[in-house]
Amino acid sequence: MNKAMAPRSDDDSPSEEVLRRVRVPFIRRVTLAWDGGRLSVFAIDLALNGAFVEWPSPPPVGTPVQITFRLPDNEIPLAAGCRVAWCHRPEPDKERRPLPAGAGLEFVSIAPDDAARLHDYLVDYYRREPRARRFSPHGAPREGGS
Repeated sequence: MNKAMAPRSDDDSPSEEVLRRVRVPFIRRVTLAWDGGRLSVFAIDLALNGAFVEWPSPPPVGTPVQITFRLPDNEIPLAAGCRVAWCHRPEPDKERRPLPAGAGLEFVSIAPDDAARLHDYLVDYYRREPRARRFSPHGAPREGGS
């Protein structure tokens, strides 16, 4: 079975097209703040345009949220304004699903320095862990769409 190779540049970095679609595991504590409160939860994965976080009772799709977290080996917090893009709610009558209850957060505002650090982290991860990354699913059934 032939697998399509992701386009790369000469220095073994992912193309920007690939980087926009790559999601990497990111099990780290993050802080969320929104109109309804403040919560410390775990992120599950991270991408250039957002993150999936465990969240037992996420607010409705479209809710603005602020996320703050630290990248590995970096004590400077990274902050981004987000919106709840989709939710995954537990389904007690169904078999265990791979995702916990939580929310997909789309980054809508991020400082240029933080965006650059996130970009560099994802490029570095892509180079170090070529088999551990995954691509964002398309068309997966989710509450709230995108």
